[in-house]
Amino acid sequence: MLIYLSMIESEEDKSKFEMLYLSYRKIMFYVANKVLNDEHLSEDVVHEAFMRIINNLEKIGEVNCHKTKAFIVIIVQNIAIDFYRKRKKNNSVSYNEIELYVENINEIENNTENSIEMLILKLPISYSTVLMLKYYQGYSNREIADILKLSEVNVRKRISRAKQMLEIDLKNIGVNVYE
Repeated sequence: MLIYLSMIESEEDKSKFEMLYLSYRKIMFYVANKVLNDEHLSEDVVHEAFMRIINNLEKIGEVNCHKTKAFIVIIVQNIAIDFYRKRKKNNSVSYNEIELYVENINEIENNTENSIEMLILKLPISYSTVLMLKYYQGYSNREIADILKLSEVNVRKRISRAKQMLEIDLKNIGVNVYE
């Protein structure tokens, strides 16, 4: 942790990071290991996630809140998926392989009755991630692009596709989207 703290200038940010580190390091490792099934790679993912958190520390308000936890889990998920892709040496991840992982995390973290949120969580992870960051966390497309290391155009396209998929799912359960 001292290495991370040496990268942060203000005492207030150091204190915030220390609380983040102590509060979320175990869940971060759990999330990474759930995707990768490799403890050593999972440690690398957690390290990379902490580096991104340091770069986005100003975007984190309260340390112990569901938004912060979701933000951190999303960062770790995406880094773990990137590591998974590199390990498999191809550019795609089977969403079927990650689907069980996402369901487990959501059962552990959020036993929610909100059907729209559940539909969002059932979307492929690349779409649910951008929707969660955009509408639950309140980030702009530019901020999402920075966090996920994507282009802003890609973020807008994913949001658009996710909305289309969500609209179809809502119609399938009998919700009139245009009321």
